[in-house]
Amino acid sequence: MLEPSSETLQMAAKAAETLIGFYPSIMASDPKIYAAGLVQLFSHYPEHLVAEAIDAVNGLPGECDFLPTIAKVKSFLEPRWQEMVRKQDMQERFNRKRLPEPPANPEREARIAQGLRDLAAQLKSGFGPSSA
Repeated sequence: MLEPSSETLQMAAKAAETLIGFYPSIMASDPKIYAAGLVQLFSHYPEHLVAEAIDAVNGLPGECDFLPTIAKVKSFLEPRWQEMVRKQDMQERFNRKRLPEPPANPEREARIAQGLRDLAAQLKSGFGPSSA
């Protein structure tokens, strides 16, 4: 995996600060290590997913009464990331150039049509293909 850019790290640091700011006090053994862990985690996800995580209404502050663990934050982000990757993959497959249709083969189409007419005639006469 590529190292996050300084821009990404700044976004992650701001997001970590915002998330921590929603709670009255940090109950972590070492608040600096906890904050650094959040920055590291946030730097591996797109900004819009991090914004979801720190959203006061629909994110972690709206779900957790206490400061969430790093594992809780990751369990919030990871399914959203996987869904985003899945949708991107589907979109790429949808947009991929398709194979051209095979050329028309009038002889083959005539054989198929004749076979269907023969089958219909047999079925109408009450005899199946195996009783001929």
